Amino acid sequence: MSNQTRLFILVFLAFLPAVALFIHADRSLNEAAIESHEDEMMRLASRAGRDYRQILQDTESLLGALSEMTDFREPRSAQCNQALAAIMGYMHHYTAIQLIEPDGFVTCGSLAIDESLFVGDRYYHRAAMASGEFTVGEFVVGRLTSKPIVGLAHPVRVDDETRGVLAAYLDLDELANRVYSADVPEGVTLTVIDRHGRVMIRVPAGVSAMGTDTIGATVPETFPSPTGEIQEAYMVDGMDLDGVMKHFAVQSLEAGGQRASGHLLLGMTEAAMVATTEVAGTRQLQLLAVGAVFMFVLAWMFGHYTLLRDRPKEE
Repeated sequence: MSNQTRLFILVFLAFLPAVALFIHADRSLNEAAIESHEDEMMRLASRAGRDYRQILQDTESLLGALSEMTDFREPRSAQCNQALAAIMGYMHHYTAIQLIEPDGFVTCGSLAIDESLFVGDRYYHRAAMASGEFTVGEFVVGRLTSKPIVGLAHPVRVDDETRGVLAAYLDLDELANRVYSADVPEGVTLTVIDRHGRVMIRVPAGVSAMGTDTIGATVPETFPSPTGEIQEAYMVDGMDLDGVMKHFAVQSLEAGGQRASGHLLLGMTEAAMVATTEVAGTRQLQLLAVGAVFMFVLAWMFGHYTLLRDRPKEE
């Protein structure tokens, strides 16, 4: 084996620790990027959960105050529709506010209705009438607006007797808007499902891998399955509705007590999480390759002009 070959081998062996160090650093950077994105997604999910709870508290205060007003304690008041319509002008996160009689028929509301509108089968009405307390309903599609909503109801009590229910319908689209008003990482999908696994909100909207429109569809078994308990945001893995494996930040949405009315999920692919570090890693790898070529060229030149020159000439 010539001295020049030995020199090439020496240079190659000298580069091996640098390559190993690069691979380790690249893996560490990817893991750090994934952890950072997961923390950010859980922060956004937790914020959405807090916003949702705050809306519930604000709605309870609003409906409680309205239930003490004469216009709503006397259901046949001519000012009822006008008053609710005026209030709705300031409540952009609701789709409607209605006054409902004990039998379940809507007496008046912020939207034009006829007297045949019946909502007595809705959970929020039945529970508010039975308990005499503020009630958070289940996620449903509104009969007037055809939008995904959750009904929030407060009883109207006169002389210790429940005379009806005031209900406000939270627009779940507003919940998604609040999430995306923050600095959401590119490539994040948002899904809100009810406690039965039906899709209420999907951003970006569209057709799922199941071949049906996502809104109202039941999620497949491969989709993450939340525990149903009320808890802080946590991470799970699963296949999104677009058929792509993702990391999900899950936040339960309260409905009172220990029961969650639904769950909000923010999903992101691992490839999207490490995209930035992969670009940096590619550049570093290119620099390492250039450095390797440069060193091998230097080794060749050194061997050719030094080692070969100093070798004794054959007679």
